[in-house]
Amino acid sequence: MPFPFRHICDLLQRLEDEVKLAKKPTSSSQTIIQEWFREHRVRLDAPDVDVSSILSTLLPERRTDRVYGIQVLTLEGIFGSAQSLAAARLRILRQYKTPGIGHDLGDCVENILNITPNAKQAIEVTVEEIDETLHRLAAACRFSSPAVKGYDATGAPKADKNDLKQFYQRLTARDAKWFTRLVLKNYQPVALDGNVVLRAYHPSLPQLLSVQEDFSKAASLIQDLKQSSKGHVSREMLKPVLGTKVGRQPWIKGRSIKHCADMIGKRQISCEQKIDGEYCQIHVDLRKPVRNAIQIFSKSGKDSTKDREGLHSAIRDSLKLGQQDCKLNAGCILEGELVVYSTKYQKIMPFHKIRKHVSRSGSFLGTLADSQRHYHEHLMIIYYDVLMVDDQSLLEGFAEFVKRQIIPYSGRDASQRLRELFAKCITTNGEGLVLKPDDPYFNFTPKWKRYGSCCIKLKKEYIQGWGDVGDFAVVGASYNAAKAKTYNIPKLRYTEFFIGCLENRDEARACAERPRYMVTNIVELSETLMKTFRTYCNPAAVPLDQNSFIELDFQGIGNSRAPSEVFPDPPVFDMRCFSFDKEPNSNTWSMRFPTVSKIHFDRSFLDVMTFDELQQAASTEREAPELEDSQQLRLWVSKLEQVDRRGKHAAIDSQSSVSTVLTTTTHASSTSETSNGNPSDPIVPAVDAEIINGYSDGKASGVAAPEQWIATPPMLSAARKSDGHSAVTPSLKKAERRKRHSEPSAINISPKRKKRRSSQESGQTTQPLQSYSVGATSSPTENREPLGAINGNSSSQDQRLGLDISARSPVGPDVLSPTLEGYFPTVTTSFHIAGGHQSSPPTCTPIRENTHRVTQSKPNIIREPQPSTGCGHSKVETKCAFDDHSFLVSPCISQYAWIADLLQSHGVLSFAVDPSSWAHQPSSEPSSPALEAGTMTPVAGTSRSTRKSRIRKVCLVEVRRPAATKDFLQRIEAAGLKRRNGQREWIPVYDWRILEDFTSIESGVAHKGLDPWRHRYVGIA
Repeated sequence: MPFPFRHICDLLQRLEDEVKLAKKPTSSSQTIIQEWFREHRVRLDAPDVDVSSILSTLLPERRTDRVYGIQVLTLEGIFGSAQSLAAARLRILRQYKTPGIGHDLGDCVENILNITPNAKQAIEVTVEEIDETLHRLAAACRFSSPAVKGYDATGAPKADKNDLKQFYQRLTARDAKWFTRLVLKNYQPVALDGNVVLRAYHPSLPQLLSVQEDFSKAASLIQDLKQSSKGHVSREMLKPVLGTKVGRQPWIKGRSIKHCADMIGKRQISCEQKIDGEYCQIHVDLRKPVRNAIQIFSKSGKDSTKDREGLHSAIRDSLKLGQQDCKLNAGCILEGELVVYSTKYQKIMPFHKIRKHVSRSGSFLGTLADSQRHYHEHLMIIYYDVLMVDDQSLLEGFAEFVKRQIIPYSGRDASQRLRELFAKCITTNGEGLVLKPDDPYFNFTPKWKRYGSCCIKLKKEYIQGWGDVGDFAVVGASYNAAKAKTYNIPKLRYTEFFIGCLENRDEARACAERPRYMVTNIVELSETLMKTFRTYCNPAAVPLDQNSFIELDFQGIGNSRAPSEVFPDPPVFDMRCFSFDKEPNSNTWSMRFPTVSKIHFDRSFLDVMTFDELQQAASTEREAPELEDSQQLRLWVSKLEQVDRRGKHAAIDSQSSVSTVLTTTTHASSTSETSNGNPSDPIVPAVDAEIINGYSDGKASGVAAPEQWIATPPMLSAARKSDGHSAVTPSLKKAERRKRHSEPSAINISPKRKKRRSSQESGQTTQPLQSYSVGATSSPTENREPLGAINGNSSSQDQRLGLDISARSPVGPDVLSPTLEGYFPTVTTSFHIAGGHQSSPPTCTPIRENTHRVTQSKPNIIREPQPSTGCGHSKVETKCAFDDHSFLVSPCISQYAWIADLLQSHGVLSFAVDPSSWAHQPSSEPSSPALEAGTMTPVAGTSRSTRKSRIRKVCLVEVRRPAATKDFLQRIEAAGLKRRNGQREWIPVYDWRILEDFTSIESGVAHKGLDPWRHRYVGIA
C-alpha cells in the first residue's frame, strides 16, 4: 500500500526536536534514522511502495532535475489562498520575514493551522501522491531537465501551482510545515545525511547510486536485487550506463604539500593541472544517430546537452564520430572541463566568459553588462577522465587532454617533485593542481581506507594566509529565515552581509561628501564569527528606504539584490577569495568565492579598499604574465617548504574555507605579496631609496641587531613612495572618527582569550606622565596588494610596501610641534572594557595629560623618572630584546595607550618625542631607560646592570601614516644628531608593531615568519 506522508514527518520532527536539544541530545541523528527505518521496514519493502518517491521526499535537494519555479513568496500566496486568510492571519503568516523571531515559512504555516486546523480527512495524504504532483509541476517548468519535461509527452495531465492548495487543505499543522519545506527543498534546521539514509534503506543503495545517479534507476536495481537469489550486488549492476550520470568522486582540499602527503600515503598519484571551467560528463552513444549521440551532464547532475550545443562539434571532431577511423564501437563516458578559448590570444579566457556561450534552459542569464561574443572565441573541452574507453585523438584548440604527471609517492623525493610542480603552476598563473591517487574510481570493497578513491584539490589560496584581498566595509545586511535555521543562535537579525568598497575615500575623509560605496559581494559568516559579530560589533542600522547616511551602488552585484537594512557606520571585514570574477549583469571585477577571515574592531569604514584599488588588484591578478624562470621556481619551492615547516598545518581535516580568527591589531594579519615576483624579495620600506640602500640588496638573513641594518649612510632621510609597486594606498584616519565598540581592542585572536597583563597586574607602579597633549591619533590599517601578487610568505613580507606619501596626514605641523620625553602612567583603560552601548564609538585611550603640571624650566623633559622594573612579561630566560635601548617615538603615536603598555611591559619607562632631546645624549652611556632630567644620565639603581654599554637608539613610527612619518624623519635629520667623534649619527627606524612581535616571542609564543628586526624595519634616518 502507498506510504503515508505523516510517517516521513514523524522522522523529520523527531530530528528537529533533537536539534533543539543540541546541548543535551538524547540520540544521534544516525540512530534516529536507523530506528525509523527499522520501525517501517515492512511498509518500505512492500512491492507497491515507490522507492524513488520515498527517496525524493527524504532527500529533495538531490532532485536537481526537478525545478518547480516556486519560491517563498509564491508559496506564501498559495497557502494564503488555500486557507482564505484575512489580514490578521496574513500578518501571522508573514512573521517569518521579521528578523530575530527565528521562524521560517513552514513554522508560520504550522502556527496558522494550529489556530484554525483543517478538518480531519478520511483519506491520508501519501508520499506517492505528493511526489506525483511535484513531478508534474516540474514537468511544466522549462528549467527542469529534458527527462522531466518529457513527462508531459506521456499524456499525463499538466500540474499547476494551484494543485498544491489541496494539500494545505488536507494536511495537519505539523505535516503542512514539512510539506512547505519539501517544496522549497530545504528541511533546515534538519540536515539529513544522504549516505546514512541510503544505507539505512538498503546497504547496497549508496554503491548503486554512485554508478547510476538516478533514483528511478537505482530503485529498479534494488527491486531486482530483492528478487535475485544471490542477494548481493553483481559486477554487472555496478557498470556505468550510457544516458545515466555517473556520480563524482569525493574531493578534498589540500592545505599544504605536507597535508597532501599525509593523505596520499605511499600511493602513486596522477598530478593534473586544475582547469577553471564548467564540469562536463559527456556520454557518447553510437547506437543513436551521430547528431544525437552526445549527451552532456553538468556538475549538479542536470542534463545540459542542449545548453552546451556549442561544444558538440568539438566533441564530434575530437572523437572522430561518424568517420571511418573512429575507434569507438558502442560509446564512451568522458569527464572534462568546458572553457572558452581565444584563437587571438592563444589562451583560455576567464571563467565569466562562459555565460556568453552557454545558455541556461535556452536563456542567456547575467549577460546584460557583457560584451558580445567575439569571432576569435569558441567553446573548448579539456578531457581529464575516461570512464569507459581510452586513447582517442583530439583536435588541437578545440579539445585536448589535461596536462598530467605521474608521481610515485613511495619514493623519497615525491614531496619535492610535487612542490616543484606546484611552484611551476604558481609561476605560470595556473589555477592549481588535482591529485588523483592510483585507486579505483569508486571503492566497492568492504575494506575501507581513509582518503581512498578521493581526489585532492591543491590551490595556492587554500594555504593559510595566501589568499587575502583586503578590508571591505559591511554596508548592510538582510535576513533569510531558512538560512537563520542553520545557525544555533537565537534571535538572529542578519544572515547575509553586503560588502563594498569606497569610491570617494578622500572626499569622505574631508567630510566634503557622504561616503559612497560600490557593493561587490554578498557574504555569510560562520557560526563563530556570527556570534562575535553580534557580541562585539552589532552596529546601528536603518531601513534601506530611510538611509540618508551613505550612498550605495549595486552595479557590482548586477543590481540583483539590496539589503533590508543599512549600516550608517559600516563595520570592517577582512576578506579573502580564490580569484576574481565578474558577477552576472556586471562589468566590474569582484571576488570569487569570498570568505570572511577576520572582523576588525580597530578600523574605520574610511580605511577600507577603494573600488579603484579592487579593480587594479583584479586586473593585476588576471593579467599577470606567465613566468617560467628557474630562480622563481626555486624560490617558490622554498616558500612551500617553509609552509610545511610551520608545524601542524591548519585544519588538516577541516575543509572549511572560512577562518574564525578576528583581530584588533594588525601584526597577526596576513599580508598580500607579489605572486609572480620574487617570493623572498627583500623588504622595501616606503622611505627614500637612499635611506635603505644598505639593506636593499636583500642578502641579509637570520636574526640581527638593529645596527646590522645600518650600512652606507644616506644623503637624505625623507619618506617617499616605492616605485613600481601596485599596492593599496594606506588608510589614514583620526581616532575620533572610529565608531565601533572597542571592547576587544587589545585582543589578538578571540574575545574569549585572556587580556594581556596590565602594569598593575605585573606589579609595576608608575606615576602619571607629564606631557603636552598631542592631538589627533591614527589607527593602524593594513596595506593591501592584489590577490595575484600574493606569494608564499604571507606572514612575513613587509606590510609597508608602496606607501603613498601624497596622502594627507591628519596630523599637521601644529600637532607635531609639541615635544616630550616622559614616563608611562598605569593605564587601566587600555583594553577599553568599560560599559557603554555596543554601537557606541570606541576611542583609542591616550596617555592622559597630568592636570597638576609641575613648573619646570625644560617642559620637554620629565623631572622625576620612575625606576624601571625590568621586562615584566618574559617567560623565557633570555635577555629582553630592548635592553640597552633608548626610544624616540613619533608624535602621531606617542599618545597610544597600547604602545605605552607595550613599552612599559619591557621595562622602558621613558621615551623621547623631540629628536633634539637626543642631540646631547651620548651613545656609550649606560642603558637604563630611566634617565635623569637635564643631564640625560641614568638614575642610580635603575639600570639592569652597572656595566657601561652602548645605548642603542631606536625610532618608532606608524608606517601607515606616510606624511607624518616623512615629516618626523625630516625633523630627525634637522636635529643634527652626532656621535662622540663628531660624525653623523644614523638612527634605525622601525614600525611600532615590533613591540607586539617581541612581546609575543618573549612570552613564549612560537614566532612564524621573518625576524621582527627585519620584518618591521623601515630604514635609517
